[in-house]
Amino acid sequence: MVQIDLAEVPVRQANEQIREYAAKGEDIDIINPDARHHIGVGLTEPVTVRVHGSAGYFCAGLTDAARFEVESNVGWGLGDNMYTGSVVVGGNASAIAGLAIRGAEIVIRGNMGSRAGQVMKSGTLLCGGNANFMAGYMMYGGRIIILGDSGERVGEDMAAGDIYVGAKVLSLGAAAKLGDIAAEELDSIGEFLERYKIPFKGSFQKVVNAGTNLRYGTSEQQVRSIPFFSFSGKSDYWNPKIQEDIYIKSQIGRYRIRGYGGARAVPHFSDLAFRKDLKLPGGDEDVVAKVEMRTAIGGKHGAKPFELSMPVMIAPMSFGAISRSTKMAIGMASTLSGIAENTGEGGMSDAQRKEATQLIFQCLGGRLGWNIHDMKRADGLEIYISQGAKPGFGGQLMANKVTKELAAIRGIPQGIDLRSPSRHPDILGGDDLLIKVEEFREATGYRVPVSVKLGAGRIGDDIKIAYKDGFDFVELDGMQGSTGAGGAEVMEYVGIPTIAAIIAALDGLDEIGATGELPIVLMGGIKDGVDAVKALCLGADAVAYGTTAIIAGGCIACMQCHIGNCPVGIATQDPEHEKRYHPEVEAQNIHRFLEGVRWQIAALTHALGHASVKDLSRDDLVALTPEAAAITDLPYEPGQRAVDENLRREAG
Repeated sequence: MVQIDLAEVPVRQANEQIREYAAKGEDIDIINPDARHHIGVGLTEPVTVRVHGSAGYFCAGLTDAARFEVESNVGWGLGDNMYTGSVVVGGNASAIAGLAIRGAEIVIRGNMGSRAGQVMKSGTLLCGGNANFMAGYMMYGGRIIILGDSGERVGEDMAAGDIYVGAKVLSLGAAAKLGDIAAEELDSIGEFLERYKIPFKGSFQKVVNAGTNLRYGTSEQQVRSIPFFSFSGKSDYWNPKIQEDIYIKSQIGRYRIRGYGGARAVPHFSDLAFRKDLKLPGGDEDVVAKVEMRTAIGGKHGAKPFELSMPVMIAPMSFGAISRSTKMAIGMASTLSGIAENTGEGGMSDAQRKEATQLIFQCLGGRLGWNIHDMKRADGLEIYISQGAKPGFGGQLMANKVTKELAAIRGIPQGIDLRSPSRHPDILGGDDLLIKVEEFREATGYRVPVSVKLGAGRIGDDIKIAYKDGFDFVELDGMQGSTGAGGAEVMEYVGIPTIAAIIAALDGLDEIGATGELPIVLMGGIKDGVDAVKALCLGADAVAYGTTAIIAGGCIACMQCHIGNCPVGIATQDPEHEKRYHPEVEAQNIHRFLEGVRWQIAALTHALGHASVKDLSRDDLVALTPEAAAITDLPYEPGQRAVDENLRREAG
């Protein structure tokens, strides 16, 4: 047994020592903890860590196999996202104890705070005293044992799992009901209590899901496939699109869920043009060698930055929204083109990790597929706050896309309608976010960049928080972004356009004297290299392609993304549909598109008189519409439209 004194050693150094001792099989005593945050995060060795006193936020978070004993009390997020292993707390626990655990055993001998066991997947969470409100909120599996009172709204919006209450059930949450308890369940609880030497002589009530796993009711079927160009085309007021929308809502009795993006005409990069009437070096392949395009993103706090061959990434798209074959093709293409891609919210598959050389691992509020092992093999981490297609909303995945494989990766039951929370359970403001960022850095030894994804809403305020909290970079998504499934009303009418988003973000940084200090990767309806250059001129450090990439890889925009019947095998988990997709072929198609983007960026940058993409600036742009001029504060020169169209044609 070795001893670490937190009165003398900072937590970052202490965690490094804990991992070193644990690798040698040494148990660890922590003295003078003084309620410090992040004690023991990221530990993956089967050793015992004893905390002599109270611990702060996220004690034992992001661990697997380790055993923790806390003498007194603990703060928020005890055992955050633990896999196996255990935690025993001698006193009380604050809010969201057992957050997103996937097999661990957590014993709290005293009381526990609100929302304990939120989005937990499996394992056991026991409270020897009383729980506070919404225990088991949005839980997907496992069991919660409360020997005292339940707290209000117990089992709120739970999808699966069991909650046992030994005293009063103060009130049931939505989607919860009382169920019968089998004798073997009581025997299992008795064995658990005996193992941890916890006396109990009362009787239990059991809280379970009320049968609302299929939350969206009847699956939404299209009357017919509507190509996006028809869906978004101009027509009379009572057009076929409006009529079909009314008809579908009359059949399903709820708001409409669909995939893809918004169809409304909003200010976009097409409303901007290049200031100079210059000839492109048509067909000059050497122009790529004449322009410096290499871009490093991230790298604060000693992290290894992303080394991009050009200022381009692939935007987050989850395994779930799109098929495994599509994720493989995107990973292959990103490697061939020397850029980075993103897992999206659904966890990291082995196939994706194998194909992508530079991979960002995304963390959403539901912590679906999130785990310490994939964090350690990622090249970057991203905290998802929201996205452009549905800012302020969590993810949605219809039941027929939740296959056995997908359920195993995400840690959820198969065949249920899946919803992610609209916000992270442990992030209520900027200070909480900072503590979360530090947890990720502690768990991965400060090795990888940590970014944040922001949907374009109140971006001027959000970007200031992102800077204050020390993110390596921001991924900013305008309202032209797409989604695998979301409310149509939100896609069309919530958020701000991409060109407005980048301006608001830069203005926000300028207000706090941080211009140029926080890299921005811009996404949301960026179509080609011409849009990319315009984004760089406006102030973005890089761009990301989402919908564009899957169109290059065979998407026909048939609007079937959400129901899983994708005719080309992209937005589906159905093996019969997926077998139509050939990842090796489509990877080459995506790669060729990206190389076309590379030439466009180089050619336009060279034509504007620059030798590096870092030299692009607002002085290279004009606005073609009064609206775009008002948004960007660029000069209004409508006559430049013809010049811009010629440049786009020549660029290809």
